[in-house]
Amino acid sequence: MKKFFLIILFIILNTISYGKNDATIDWLNSKIISIGDSNMAIDEEGNPVDVETNRALSISEARNISYERSRERALVNAINTISTIQVDNEKKIADLIKSDPTVRKNIYEIIEKNSTYKDVTSNYLVSSCKFELNTGYLTEAINYNFPKDNFPIQDNIEISTLYSSIIIDVRGLGIKPMLIPSIINESGLEVYNKNFINPDDAVKYSVVSYVYNEKDAIKHKKAGKNPLFCVALKNINGNPVISDDDIKKIFSHKKNIEYLKRCRVIFIIDRL
Repeated sequence: MKKFFLIILFIILNTISYGKNDATIDWLNSKIISIGDSNMAIDEEGNPVDVETNRALSISEARNISYERSRERALVNAINTISTIQVDNEKKIADLIKSDPTVRKNIYEIIEKNSTYKDVTSNYLVSSCKFELNTGYLTEAINYNFPKDNFPIQDNIEISTLYSSIIIDVRGLGIKPMLIPSIINESGLEVYNKNFINPDDAVKYSVVSYVYNEKDAIKHKKAGKNPLFCVALKNINGNPVISDDDIKKIFSHKKNIEYLKRCRVIFIIDRL
């Protein structure tokens, strides 16, 4: 499998197309989902044969070969899609794969350890394999530093309010999902980014979770009982700017800062 994986990375590094890509990024559930198909061929007498060698096969052997090929294709589709994910406003995962051998090694190890494959055979002649991987694991692969700095201190706060999470409506601003987005204040300073969060929580929960409406935001496992709703003012390099008044509310309680460190942040985005 490792040799096959390296071949796929070679394809990405050289920007070679590998046919149809049947994979999606489910940002709502933080998953990459990929399907790979493989057809079994039969001869004139109805017996299975290997489509690549024309060798006669038993039914069980044909099924095993077909499933293995569908699994390989699911993996190819998944890696091609993973490579398109925007890490931040500067780089995609494909850029890191090309420039950093550590990322190539990490991607292989994370997929090998954390991905799941499921046989979803639909009929006698077609094998299908479903690949799934939680997007949070990709933050382990990108070889970024997470210094866990202290959040900026706000000394102009009069009222302290506890919020269980921050929900930011970014619809209409052209903001699209990223692996590691930031939140920016009205002066252009980042008040939430990779420098402040707990990397273990980023892997487990994702730096930011994405939903498409208020109902899904409230129901989200990150939201809690008393989320703070904000409306983004504008888009800077793919990241939302929120008002200084909202930022004061966020930093008005020490517990809110702890929730930020644990990535309890949700963006309401436009449907892709």
